[in-house]
Amino acid sequence: MADNLEDNGSEFEDIQPIYEDDTRVFEPDPPEQNYTLDEYEEQEAARSGMNWLLVGLVALAAVVTGLLIYYFLFNNGGGGSIISPPPTTPTGDPSWTNVRAKGRLVVGTSLDYPPFAYRNQQFQPDGFDMAVISDIAGRLGVGTEIKDMAFDSLGDAINLGQIDVAIAAISVTPEREELVDFSNVYWIGEEGFLARTDSAITSITTLSQMAGHRIGVQRGSVYETWLQRDLVDSGLTQAGNLFVYETVDAAVRDLREQRLDLVVLDVRVAEASVAQGGLKLVGRGLNPQRYAIAMRNGAEALRIQLNSALTQLQNEGRIAALAQQYLNAGPGAIITPPAPTATTPAQPTTPPTQPTTAPCVNGMRFVADLNLSDNNMQSPPPISPGQPFSKGWRIQNSGTCAWTTAFRLVYVSGNVPGAGMGGQPTPVQGFVPPGQQYDIFVNLVAPLTPGVYQGIWQMVDDQSRPFGDRIWVGITVPASPTATPQATQTPSPSIQFSVNRDNILQGECSTFTWNVQNATAVYFYAQGEAWQNNQVPPQSTRVACPGTTTVYFLRVLKPDGTVEERQTTITVRPNVNAPTIAQFVASPAQVTVGQCVTLQWDVQGSVSRVTISNQFRVVWDNAPSRGNTQDCTGGQPTTIEYRIQAAGPGGTSQALDYVSVVNPATATPNPTAPPTNPIIDSFNVTPTQLQTGQCVQITWSTSGATWLVRLLRNNVLVLDNAAQSGSAQDCLAFAGSYTYQLVASTAGGQSTSRDQSVLVTEAPPTNPLAGKTYGLTDLNGVPIILESMITVTFNSDGTLNGSGGCNNYNGRYTANDGRITVSEISQTNSLCVVPGGIMEQESAYINALRAAVTFEFPDRTTRLIMRNAAGQEILSYLLK
Repeated sequence: MADNLEDNGSEFEDIQPIYEDDTRVFEPDPPEQNYTLDEYEEQEAARSGMNWLLVGLVALAAVVTGLLIYYFLFNNGGGGSIISPPPTTPTGDPSWTNVRAKGRLVVGTSLDYPPFAYRNQQFQPDGFDMAVISDIAGRLGVGTEIKDMAFDSLGDAINLGQIDVAIAAISVTPEREELVDFSNVYWIGEEGFLARTDSAITSITTLSQMAGHRIGVQRGSVYETWLQRDLVDSGLTQAGNLFVYETVDAAVRDLREQRLDLVVLDVRVAEASVAQGGLKLVGRGLNPQRYAIAMRNGAEALRIQLNSALTQLQNEGRIAALAQQYLNAGPGAIITPPAPTATTPAQPTTPPTQPTTAPCVNGMRFVADLNLSDNNMQSPPPISPGQPFSKGWRIQNSGTCAWTTAFRLVYVSGNVPGAGMGGQPTPVQGFVPPGQQYDIFVNLVAPLTPGVYQGIWQMVDDQSRPFGDRIWVGITVPASPTATPQATQTPSPSIQFSVNRDNILQGECSTFTWNVQNATAVYFYAQGEAWQNNQVPPQSTRVACPGTTTVYFLRVLKPDGTVEERQTTITVRPNVNAPTIAQFVASPAQVTVGQCVTLQWDVQGSVSRVTISNQFRVVWDNAPSRGNTQDCTGGQPTTIEYRIQAAGPGGTSQALDYVSVVNPATATPNPTAPPTNPIIDSFNVTPTQLQTGQCVQITWSTSGATWLVRLLRNNVLVLDNAAQSGSAQDCLAFAGSYTYQLVASTAGGQSTSRDQSVLVTEAPPTNPLAGKTYGLTDLNGVPIILESMITVTFNSDGTLNGSGGCNNYNGRYTANDGRITVSEISQTNSLCVVPGGIMEQESAYINALRAAVTFEFPDRTTRLIMRNAAGQEILSYLLK
């Protein structure tokens, strides 16, 4: 976990100044007023007339008191807002003073629950809860320190003092209230179920009543998460019944147009839709939540401060604005908490019993990255495709339970499917008592596909219960070197195959044209598709809109039984801001006249409009981002081009699919025995012998009922969900024997595999120090004496020599792969008096040189650093 958030802070850690008007102290009682007469005797003489004077004094006091009350309540520098005195801090409770002293609120959360708490595209904490706690801290005049932790361990982290508060869509329950204290509730949500007024659906009181209905929700809403988890993932309904829209308005529109049966949305928005007519509310409140901020039991001072800030933010409408921004919810769900009141603990009515021994508590705190620092995912280090590597972290047992070999570090999630990088659960070696630090390493393999990968890891105990800080490894896999182009195909006058554009921006299209003479059959297909399903006329055109760089083939079957093939690669430049079309399928690929085609799609990213069409008409305009529909064909044979266009603020993406419409009499008969087994047609890894640092080229082709293709190296997955036919390059950094295995599987899990081995021998070692001379600048972390000069020259024959400042020295060394050994050092025997301390410095230098075990080049050019076995920097040089 490179540069954990507890070290750097985040976008939510801005320390804001204390609001002056909110911390102004006022005298709670009016100033004392003194009214006296000149002489007591006159007062006695006038006692009979005191009644009117007393009445006057009472009236005057009432006027003055009223003026003072008006001043205290309504005067705010002319602003006209009500100012409450600051909450009183209970004596003896340091929970708030500790936060104020360190200047930040340490917040535990679980960044795997959007839209409340998640990592954004910059890998930083984001979401409704993160914004709420950031505003609360800002109102209190402190910053925030966000710690990503296992949700189930947040209560333990609070009680261990590892965090001050926890906010992670935590519902208030009686069981939790026994373990921690809660702030006032900051959010209550309630959903509504909309149906058409003519619908047979009259009441939704359970989730099972929604099974089989077409349901619309808004992307990223709490309702999408809820229904996906409890309705789809639980198996109550099919995934195709959940339609995901970018806006609630689009879902309500399609409900009115009978494309949907139900829409689930915030109940206040649902009620507004009912008021417009044509719709009815058929249910509500199946999934209400009361969310609050958790803190240590007895942290009354901190709770009072949080509630005070929370009340101010709610009164100002800030919480409602954040809820609308992150949860797409109106302000009606926001409740204003009551003013905090002090509570007096109940006195025990029975004598206290002998306390029982409390169970120990698991805890883990991230300390530092041991290697591969990614600067909080701002600069993930590059790792070559397929290269094995180890990631190390220094962590601390911050709990009260000792760690044993049954405790493990496990992978829990990542930004992309390949972020696990083949890592396996890694057990703790030995015994780690509470409070002790521990270094742990995980062996990983960089994926073959270029990209940025972030894998999140978590400690679990002997019962597989997660706990403590989450840590991560982040890397960048650069694109592999451009492969040597294939030999130019021999031109054939009977086959003409061309494309108008072979380099396009993602979302754009290319048009292929071909003219084939004297052929039995012609097939046009993309890499990974089954050519048998893509027969085309001998002369035709075809438009393709690939989302990534794709190879297209024209396969020609000649009358003599031979096959000739042409191929063209369409290079697709990424458009990272445009929507991504994750799926667009028209099935089946061939239908008879009048038969209907099923269209399925899934668009991700920032989307403003989705349109489904064919070359004849628009099938669905302003469609949901994820959905399905049917389109019934006309009355004559043809080829239908189906197109999806997804527009967003960052651009437009589109994809195509084709369906052949034939007459029943001429329809190609379905095979009597469709393939049921996966088939590996070819699998080659070349060369079979190479040296470290060199690469192998892997090619494969599968057919039959193959549904999933995977590539493994030494039983570690390196390429998942590969194309049915394709190629990849794998560069091997370490010597040894490697076995590559290609596994082809059916949708039902039946699989076949093929293996091929390669042998990697050690390449001749390279010595990056040979022939270079360096001058020492720092010794054991301290600059050397100003008037002294210490040098070292590394010779290519394994010898070294230089000046220690007074005496010359020489010796031998070995340097390879960042490790160095210096031995057989001998010196001259001169004695130097000036500058002072030169002899002591020289002795320390020779000792440090002998102790060096690793070296590195921080700036990759002129600076050289050597470290000892403990990893401490002991020598720092500059190239001369």
